[in-house]
Amino acid sequence: MIRTLIVEDEEPAARRLEKLLCKADSEIEIAGKLESVSSTVHWLSTNPQPDLIMLDIQLADGLSFEIFKKVRVDSFVIFTTAYDEYAIKAFELNSIDYLLKPVDTEKLASAIEKYRRLSDKKPTFRIDEIIQFVETQKNPYKKRFAITIGSRIKSVEADDIACFYSLEKSTFLCTFEGGHFPVDFSLDRLEEILDPQTYFRVNRQTIVQYKAILKIHVLSKSRLELEIAKLPEKILVSTAKSHQFRQWIDK
Repeated sequence: MIRTLIVEDEEPAARRLEKLLCKADSEIEIAGKLESVSSTVHWLSTNPQPDLIMLDIQLADGLSFEIFKKVRVDSFVIFTTAYDEYAIKAFELNSIDYLLKPVDTEKLASAIEKYRRLSDKKPTFRIDEIIQFVETQKNPYKKRFAITIGSRIKSVEADDIACFYSLEKSTFLCTFEGGHFPVDFSLDRLEEILDPQTYFRVNRQTIVQYKAILKIHVLSKSRLELEIAKLPEKILVSTAKSHQFRQWIDK
């Protein structure tokens, strides 16, 4: 059996990855599913090393590279990420392979087959080189947006945007100054290009910036309501996002 640890901070993605792994190879045995650097460090410190780790680079409490600074890792690693900038270098230095999200079934099967070919070799991690690479890379997230106002084009810094929202099949941004402007991005695409440390998609219609949250009202264990700067209406955090949102604001 191939004891496999899944480290992924988005529960739907973790469930999907588990299904794909079991489908790709009948000898895959899921040893655990974790969602943060801290929980992974604890698990690896208190359990036998798995054969394989499926490791998301961006976790709820930081970059997964921090794991290797805090605990010995003797397992092979397949990185999963939405960003080529991280994945390519990590793959070149240490991992069996890397997979861009959303994970493709055939590429996953190929990565596992590659693990089988190399499983008799002891993996080595030059984590200092990985960290140095990551720290010297340009921020992969979008820094500003060009918006059209009549016959003019105005540049709005991402830090000056309180939230993004969808309305009647269009997407708008709202600045801290109270300006509302259309943008040529869907909310799904904005999730990919905005810094997840700063922005969070609280429901299907809204992405908020951390600094724009004025108050958080607890309606029930799984329901939260937000007061957002420059928005007259309160915003509900979807039930599915509530737990992840609590983790995000508690970093």
